[in-house]
Amino acid sequence: MSKKVLIVGGVAGGASAAARIRRLDEDAEIIMFEKGPHVSFSNCSLPYHLSGIVESSEELVLMSPEIFKNRYNIEARVYQEVIQINRDKKTITVKDLIANKTYEESYDKLVLSPGASPIRPNLKGINHPNVFTVRNVVDIENIQAYMKQNRVKDIAVIGGGFIGVEVAENLKLADYHVTLVEFANQVMAPFDYDMAQILHKEMVDHGVDLVLDDGLAEIADGYVITNSGRQIDAQAVVLAIGVRPETNLAEEAGIEIGETGAIKVDHNYLTSDKDIYAVGDAIEVYHRLLQKQTRLALAGPAQKTSESSCRPYVWNSE
Repeated sequence: MSKKVLIVGGVAGGASAAARIRRLDEDAEIIMFEKGPHVSFSNCSLPYHLSGIVESSEELVLMSPEIFKNRYNIEARVYQEVIQINRDKKTITVKDLIANKTYEESYDKLVLSPGASPIRPNLKGINHPNVFTVRNVVDIENIQAYMKQNRVKDIAVIGGGFIGVEVAENLKLADYHVTLVEFANQVMAPFDYDMAQILHKEMVDHGVDLVLDDGLAEIADGYVITNSGRQIDAQAVVLAIGVRPETNLAEEAGIEIGETGAIKVDHNYLTSDKDIYAVGDAIEVYHRLLQKQTRLALAGPAQKTSESSCRPYVWNSE
């Protein structure tokens, strides 16, 4: 008898898991739920639409629900938000965001890949319409549209991690005046401090104003204010100060959360429920060098964990 596998989240982790399960089991019924309008888009390429390197936002979308169905016999449902896991009944409750109604779907196995959401600190002005985060295609389209419609010249990027640096780079390539504000004394925290100086010089040489050892304090009309009191012109602000794992579904279902605040999984990416796996940005993994649990909020690890999580599926496919 074929298994029914439901997947929550349709981007890097979820889409990879769906494709991997199909390769392992031709008969499984696979349904993927995504609350946004797109599945399987290129997270890593999002900032490159701002510079025009990726000319159209449509190029960021790698697969459509129709392709998933026709090529892999995987049902990808967009605008479908999973709002509850009913472990006792082995069902999930789904809200259809278009029809504005809820329904239940049963499962034999469930894969959680809800990702992580950008952090928005509780600061004055944080909810202004000129403040953006970068998580999906819609976000990047909104940034692009706002800058063009309002003839923005000065942009402040808050945060010097992977996303912040790439956003700053591409906005500069698009000929905006860009200021990158980083609370720490260097960008790209995974790099040693002396190595980061090479990155600092490269950014400054290319015209990015780099503000280090200073955090965001307030967002005002046409400028931002840092913790040191510095005022920086900015008609638009892009927040890239980190992400928080989406664990609400798991927590409400009583699934164990790890020490980092992400979903706890074993070496097969199985959660504390024997029928529920979790992958991607929402989980914690063991760091072999640091010998402790950590989070890896990157598309590459999300794809690798999703494929690894499917290995036990072969053993349990009877």
